[in-house]
Amino acid sequence: MKNATAVDVVKSNEVEYINSDVIIGEPKYYLITGEEQQGKTSLLKNTFRKLAESGSPVIYVDAKNIKTSDINTVIGSEIKKQYDNFSLERFLQSVEKVILIDGIDFIGLNNKYRDLFLSNLKGQFQHIIITCNTSYSYIYPEVYELNDFTIYDLLGLGHAKRTELIEKWISLGKEESIDESTLYEQCDEFKLKLDTIIRKNIVPPKPIYVLILLQMFEAYSQQNLEMTSYGHCYQQLVYQSFDHAKIPKKDVEKYLNVLTELAWRMHTNNGQILESELPLFFKDYGNVYLTVNGEEIIKTLRNNSILFSDGFNIKFKYPYLFYFFAAKKIAEQYVQDEQVRNDFRNLLSSLHREDYANILVFVTHHTKDSWVLTEIKNTLSELFHEQQPATLDKDQLIFMSEFIAQIPDLILEQREIKTEREKHDQQLDKIEKSHSEINDSDDDYEQPDILAKINKTFKGMEVSGQIIRNRYATLTRQDLYELASNGAETGLRFLDYFIQLSNAAKSEIVLLIENTLKEHPNLTNEQINKQAKHVFLQMTYGVINGVIRKIASSIGSREASEIYSSLKYKNSESPAIILLNQAIELQFMRAINIPKLSDTTQKLKGNPVCIRILKEMVIQHTYMFPVGYKEKQQIAELLDLSVKQQRIMDSKKIGKA
Repeated sequence: MKNATAVDVVKSNEVEYINSDVIIGEPKYYLITGEEQQGKTSLLKNTFRKLAESGSPVIYVDAKNIKTSDINTVIGSEIKKQYDNFSLERFLQSVEKVILIDGIDFIGLNNKYRDLFLSNLKGQFQHIIITCNTSYSYIYPEVYELNDFTIYDLLGLGHAKRTELIEKWISLGKEESIDESTLYEQCDEFKLKLDTIIRKNIVPPKPIYVLILLQMFEAYSQQNLEMTSYGHCYQQLVYQSFDHAKIPKKDVEKYLNVLTELAWRMHTNNGQILESELPLFFKDYGNVYLTVNGEEIIKTLRNNSILFSDGFNIKFKYPYLFYFFAAKKIAEQYVQDEQVRNDFRNLLSSLHREDYANILVFVTHHTKDSWVLTEIKNTLSELFHEQQPATLDKDQLIFMSEFIAQIPDLILEQREIKTEREKHDQQLDKIEKSHSEINDSDDDYEQPDILAKINKTFKGMEVSGQIIRNRYATLTRQDLYELASNGAETGLRFLDYFIQLSNAAKSEIVLLIENTLKEHPNLTNEQINKQAKHVFLQMTYGVINGVIRKIASSIGSREASEIYSSLKYKNSESPAIILLNQAIELQFMRAINIPKLSDTTQKLKGNPVCIRILKEMVIQHTYMFPVGYKEKQQIAELLDLSVKQQRIMDSKKIGKA
């Protein structure tokens, strides 16, 4: 990848996240591990470019080409290829020289001479950067000469790096002419699609995959495809892996069928199958389908990163492959196989599990049959069915009115959009990293019923939104409306449950907060009580605000925008629905419609909590997207916002003109 950007890496023994610029700026011995196609070679070549530009003598060596432990021979050969009029002697005399060795696990030396080569290197260099595949991590602890190397694992592209790459992709060839509004709008559209497909790393966020997906988005936007665009992306990734494995076209259907049955066997066996059980699997397979050469198929799939072995079990290399094929089985057999139907309903009843939710999403990629929507609607309607959807009217939120009156007014500040967007992506990366550390695999964790129910609510809303965004062109208006309505009502029923629970448990929660605050001896009892109530109401407000935004981001769609304006509950448009509509428009249309905002403000007039949430939504939008001065003035007038800093800055600009 040309002009590769710095990539994040994680220190394996302390889980310390750093930027790869560290390995350039701090001369030490480094060993960088990463999966295939993770970008190790690109990282080294980018490092070479940066070091060369800074004036440091640097040499790049592909370890496959190392056939002798004599470093002078190895380096001398590479210097002739990489430099003009630069001698080996002059290179070796430099104190700042750096050597980059790509793929030490493929070095063309036996163990004895590999160690001698590394020893000779350390005798000449203070700055060495070596890469290897992740699988080499089982070997390098036994390589004595690598013991004093600092070891890092190369990560995939996080949110910040994906945004950086997307912006470069969009602005390629028009960097100097593209305006900010177009750049950020297109970037967010691509990012939404990319994040939807990658989800929680079910597709590895390697640079090569991100680039392939960006190419697909552009190609599919110009085609009329029957399958959902996301479904086509996953299918294309599967076929590309088959092409890489050189599977003959005539055998593709056979491999697809074997993988479908294998994934289903894994699904019904806690996601894995013992290697020792493979002969039985292929025997059972041969009883239903024509006999296949199981050993040859498994060998091909393992050698080409479709399957892998952990020593005991056979698994799919990447989660999306497992979900794709397990869902394919459900989509193809649901109607005629009662056992598959029962398993699918069990999957829906445990929708709080990440793996089950992912399989369900993939089922919607494989089939357009009505039974999928029916099953999802039935599942959503059961969640918090004893509650009514929260309306967020004044009566429901009366207990928060005093709190809203006491907190400081919001100010519409002048902020640098690029900086705010970078902060947003960095925060997403931080959240994702903390989740992966705390909860690497929560699928086996048995959640308490209420937590499972809440999680199932959010997962169900997300699935509804996925279907809307994937199939907006082929679903009827009624189906789209029911998906959006069921998703919204499910989220609002949970919100009603939360508000009722908060009211009922207010005294206990305030007391709990008071006990924590008593650790501060400078506070009086009256101050402690007042602050505890404030913290409680702040938390409650935060949840209400967060749930409305979560519902919007889950069920919203740019293409199906006209559906949301007709959302109602029992033929009435509650403040909650009004807020939800505005949130969807801001998140997916990425523009402020002043007449619509004026209408929303008028409808929410006299409801201080909802007006506060509306103000926060709009202010956040102005920090993430370019908004003209006149528009800001209109917004400020509509929402009664202070824009003092904006006026000061504008007056300074006028004074300089």
